[in-house]
Amino acid sequence: MLLSVCVCLAFQFVNAQSYKQKPRPKDKYVNINAGIGIVPTFFKDAGKAELLPLSLSTDFKLAKNFSLGVYIGHSVTKTDLKLMRDGTSAQWRNSYTATGVRMAGQSNDLNGWNLYGGMSVGYSHSNIEMIEGDLIKVKDHMGIKDNSGKMLMTGFLGARYSFTPKVGMFGELGMGAALATAGLSIRL
Repeated sequence: MLLSVCVCLAFQFVNAQSYKQKPRPKDKYVNINAGIGIVPTFFKDAGKAELLPLSLSTDFKLAKNFSLGVYIGHSVTKTDLKLMRDGTSAQWRNSYTATGVRMAGQSNDLNGWNLYGGMSVGYSHSNIEMIEGDLIKVKDHMGIKDNSGKMLMTGFLGARYSFTPKVGMFGELGMGAALATAGLSIRL
């Protein structure tokens, strides 16, 4: 991750003098963002990522400072061996998926930077697979279910930097497959 950030910064410095963002007609466009979670949603449970949190979102800029979009994220985490109240142990794997619709307020262009924030409404689903132990004891001890879903309403804050008029990087904080995400942004 550090290497990719260094390469991106070097690319930015090389092109800093030659890049000048061209105005777009009516500022309407689509951003497609593909990201990797830096801080997984289940970080507090000390889960180990078997599949890093991956996300894909699309934002349709409908007005100068407003966008509407969709989001999907997925992660797979495995817990350490946990001790239950009765002295037995348990370990499980959680396959987590979050999908939603999002709306955001967008800043004006700030020398290639775009700041944004908004709300997301969607659905999250966890599928728990036991590796060791008894699911009923885990339900009693941790209050989790083997297969559950719920409505998800959350806020998010992000920043996008454009290397060229069509390619950039983004970073975002908010609930989904990860609490913090960074990745590549493509503008169409």
